[in-house]
Amino acid sequence: MEFLLHCINVLNGFVWGPPMILLIFGLGLYFTFQLGFIQKHTFKAIKLSVQKDSGQGTVSSFGSLAVMIGATVGTGSILGVTTAVAEGGPGAIFWMVLAGVLNFAVKYCECTIAVKYRVRREGEYVGGPMYVMARVLKMKWLAVMFAIGTLSMAITAGAMLQANSIADVLREGYSINPWLIGLLVAVFTAVVTIGGVKRIAAYSEWLVPIMGGVYLLLAVIVICMNIPKIPHTLWAILAGAFTGKAALGGAAGSVVYALFTSAVNAIGIGVSRSVMCTEAGLGSAAIAASAAKTKGAVHMGMVSATSVFWTIFICVLSGLVVLLAGDWQNPDVYAANLCNSAFKTVPYIGTPILIFSLIIFSFTTIIGWSYYGEKALQFLGGGKWTKGWRVFYVLICVLGGGLGTAFSLGWKITPNAFEIGLSTRFAWGLAVLTMTIMTLPNLYMLWRLRHKLKTETKRHISQIF
Repeated sequence: MEFLLHCINVLNGFVWGPPMILLIFGLGLYFTFQLGFIQKHTFKAIKLSVQKDSGQGTVSSFGSLAVMIGATVGTGSILGVTTAVAEGGPGAIFWMVLAGVLNFAVKYCECTIAVKYRVRREGEYVGGPMYVMARVLKMKWLAVMFAIGTLSMAITAGAMLQANSIADVLREGYSINPWLIGLLVAVFTAVVTIGGVKRIAAYSEWLVPIMGGVYLLLAVIVICMNIPKIPHTLWAILAGAFTGKAALGGAAGSVVYALFTSAVNAIGIGVSRSVMCTEAGLGSAAIAASAAKTKGAVHMGMVSATSVFWTIFICVLSGLVVLLAGDWQNPDVYAANLCNSAFKTVPYIGTPILIFSLIIFSFTTIIGWSYYGEKALQFLGGGKWTKGWRVFYVLICVLGGGLGTAFSLGWKITPNAFEIGLSTRFAWGLAVLTMTIMTLPNLYMLWRLRHKLKTETKRHISQIF
């Protein structure tokens, strides 16, 4: 397994190196300027997101937004940040934020174009990049590739990784058997997902505000406890953005080469985690946007893009907490363990609140990706596979919960810390790899439709704001 993990990391390092960095940053910059810095409407769009919309669709625009936020604000915005810091140093946070700001425009574009070309199938409004690729670009093979990537991402990052995160944090905090947690997660997932997008949206609408408020409170407490360290931490983030971990003196060999490679590593990790956290560039959020009741494509595109703001906000809080109070330079702690080491500095309530937050965050991600995977499968084979997918997805949650044992060589009931850490790193590496299968086709689609997006935006944006 160590060899396989090494191969995945090498491939991810190559794919998410300078070419992908330039591609994502370039597209974000392009749409930002071509659309007149559309990020300036962020707070007005937030106000729009909570207003009742009487347009055509399957679920409310806020319900659709809640599914998007729920699908991203989980291991991506909490554990994703901790893994980014552990692998790329404090500077990775800087690049996560910058990529997120630019990709606000990308998120707007992918959701706008998806709503514009959505269709009605089996009584529901459905859409997403795969429908646009097939109907507008006439590239069915690319649409199939994206749909397969969505299914892979739903299985790895949606079910497996999230269930594993819940089991990992409960094992760390209360020594509960991960297989038992996987079974419980599967049961709750089945209860929600069996009701389809309407029930998923309904649960997300009330779970997302609760989880955000509780986590925000805990993060602010940790930051307030470490106020004297804030200036040094901010400087570490800024310096690390251009020197990576080498800023802390950990590089070996040629100073110039070490600084360069370490900085590129920080940028690559920061950008890849930004895509995973915000889903901007990934294209999955466009699937949820297509189901929304909305007055128009541009209107829903702006509402959808606000999810980037909330996700980046939580990312920054998570990053500050880990740097201020966490043991992020310790190679023996990773993901949930690293996050817990930071929040347990708050006496009595730190670990319980973190565990509660992560469970809710991860669960909303699980149910959100269940919907994404279901719609991708519907595109590939029609609605006949819906029930089979829901059963399969629930079983994957069971496996994900026991991932620490499933990927250990002996399938032990009680794996050691090394095996658990190895399997968690494997899950993260696999998630980044499958993310690539979605990102590349989606970015190509947006580039091909850049002129349509500019025309659509200029025609309708002034009517909204």
